[in-house]
Amino acid sequence: MCAALSEKDVFSTFEAAEICNSSFMSINRWILSGELKAYKTPGGHRRIPKEDLVKFMRRNNIPITEKECEYKWKILVVDDDDQVRNSMVKNLSRFHNDFEVRSADTGYEAGIMVSQFSPDVIILDIMMPLLDGFRVCESIKNNPDTQATIIIMITGYGTNENIEKAYKCKADKVLIKPVKSKTLVKEIRFLIKQFQK
Repeated sequence: MCAALSEKDVFSTFEAAEICNSSFMSINRWILSGELKAYKTPGGHRRIPKEDLVKFMRRNNIPITEKECEYKWKILVVDDDDQVRNSMVKNLSRFHNDFEVRSADTGYEAGIMVSQFSPDVIILDIMMPLLDGFRVCESIKNNPDTQATIIIMITGYGTNENIEKAYKCKADKVLIKPVKSKTLVKEIRFLIKQFQK
């Protein structure tokens, strides 16, 4: 089953049904309900990108062989501090077999990257000029297309007010700077496991 996943980047509804060991009608129903993302070709045929199919399978506990599927979790690091951002990217990129890492240095750039890169996890600094992490988090979590994105907010100002506000914005986790690499990776893996349940 997963051998088929590793061979292609886009699947027809019939191929997706075979991979998920489900019916063609079930795949169409999941697409229509928004549970499974798909697009239409100019000829009117539905196509499902591999990363969306893998995410759907993980969310719904459909058996999948990680090694053969070779899916890398996409991580976006957003921080206006160059040193902090570059350090996080460098440390997370060491886990290149599991993670694909990109970065942004402003809230506005983060919005663009969310649209283009479609991250699974966002490491988001709270205090940034112009568009702060709170507003970025709210925007992502209130959008039906991106609300499932895991957001870990980080801050050097770990006041009760900031932490409460972050969770009110629907952040999945708040960490206080400086954040050790092992701690960050541990939290990412834990939240991914929660996401898969």
